Amino acid sequence: MRPFDAMLAHPTFFSVSRRSIAGAIWIGVFIALIPLPGQTLLALLAAMALRVNLPVAGITTWITNPITMVPFFYWEYGLGTLILELPIKDFDIDLSLDWVTSGFLTIWKPLLLGAFISATIIASLTYVITSVTWRLIVAYRYKRRHINGRL
Repeated sequence: MRPFDAMLAHPTFFSVSRRSIAGAIWIGVFIALIPLPGQTLLALLAAMALRVNLPVAGITTWITNPITMVPFFYWEYGLGTLILELPIKDFDIDLSLDWVTSGFLTIWKPLLLGAFISATIIASLTYVITSVTWRLIVAYRYKRRHINGRL
């Protein structure tokens, strides 16, 4: 971790601000919805590059796990086939090198297109929802503080 010591000392990586948290959630959700290995590591590297909250970016990628991964990726595959006007093919997922080199090659175009589109839309929606919710909570607390005369 020595090469990262100077970078990790940056206060943004662990700050709790609207920009840092909303940006980290965007990164985590976007990467979680793309079918790639090492999603948490990719999210941490992207969070470091964009200077947003590291733990939130890493943890947010966990929305896709062995249980939720199949419905997410099947929906993304269906979206991709709809956009590309391709028929939906029956396929079995086998986590082996043989399947990756043969089975995955038959579905990769619609899967990645659907994944990129849905990841962009869903991550952007979560960014907006997080940002708006954050602002509403701050405004509520500000108003409550002034009503109680604590200023």
